[in-house]
Amino acid sequence: MSILLYIIIPLILTGIVLVSLRFLIQYLKKYKILDKPVKRSNHYKPKPKGAGIIIIPVILSVTIFLYNFNFINSVIWIFVCIIMLLLFVTSLIDDIYNLPSIPRLIIQLLCVLITINYLDPSIQEFIKQKKYIIEIGINTKLIIIIFKAALILHLLWIINLFNFMDGMDGITAVQICSFATGIIMIALFGYLPFDYSYLGILIFSTFLGFLYWNKPPSKIFLGDVGSIPIGYLVGFISIEGLLKYDCFFPIMILILFHFLDSSITLIKRTIKGKPIFKAHSEHFYQKKIRNGFSHSVVLKKITILNLCLIILSLIYFKIKIFSLVLAFLSVFIVLIWLQKEKSHDYQK
Repeated sequence: MSILLYIIIPLILTGIVLVSLRFLIQYLKKYKILDKPVKRSNHYKPKPKGAGIIIIPVILSVTIFLYNFNFINSVIWIFVCIIMLLLFVTSLIDDIYNLPSIPRLIIQLLCVLITINYLDPSIQEFIKQKKYIIEIGINTKLIIIIFKAALILHLLWIINLFNFMDGMDGITAVQICSFATGIIMIALFGYLPFDYSYLGILIFSTFLGFLYWNKPPSKIFLGDVGSIPIGYLVGFISIEGLLKYDCFFPIMILILFHFLDSSITLIKRTIKGKPIFKAHSEHFYQKKIRNGFSHSVVLKKITILNLCLIILSLIYFKIKIFSLVLAFLSVFIVLIWLQKEKSHDYQK
């Protein structure tokens, strides 16, 4: 059974996504569902967008399959599938008809509020376990309200940062494959329930199939229909890691490049008084491409960084401060490199 779950089914899933995307690319071209380049774009020709049309339904259907056959035991993943489906439908409409930002944000916020309310028992238990809060006399209800507000902002930000960061060939596929690999390893080492190893394999397999078509030069983009639901899934896993398994920091290390690039960019735009939810080309990786570096060169650097972050995520369970410091230092080194002008060392 382990061979089936860890080798055969992943290969089948990768093959299904790979072949399905080939036909989807032709369909999207035929009906002109394309991402047309504008001034801020990092591509110069219209390309099909909407790979999430295949990827997200595969993830949802296989998750339900795993639950029905008791490979994953928690009903919470069915709840996650329902929320992801809602975000999927909304984002699909947005990809086709370009919805205004306000309705999209309202639906995202609604999904986040429903999620935090669903997690209320876990949140209550998490706060109760922090005995020092009671001992120093802080109002527990007030702490819970503040904590929930922080979780709402966290989840809403993770959802959107995966959308913001999906602006370069291969970047989201590499990040999600790295994230899934890290989750598999953390689960196999016993720091997360075995459910997560199966979910990690599922996520890795589907995005590996997507990476084939999204690597430079890309043939298709993920689209909001893919980036928004997968951002929600990553954010949800991070919150579960915080509330139940003491794995928040190792999980966040896995997405630290995405998190810091998008967060620093958000802070800089806020200071300059620019609209934070308006599309732009000010991310570190976007600037590097605009400075003349190819998608391939930038993606290789980010891939190497993500491999290092997987190792540091695992090291965290033995040497916490060391791994956190080294993870932040590694990401900042890459961010600094991304801001440098083009040199003669990298022409292609």
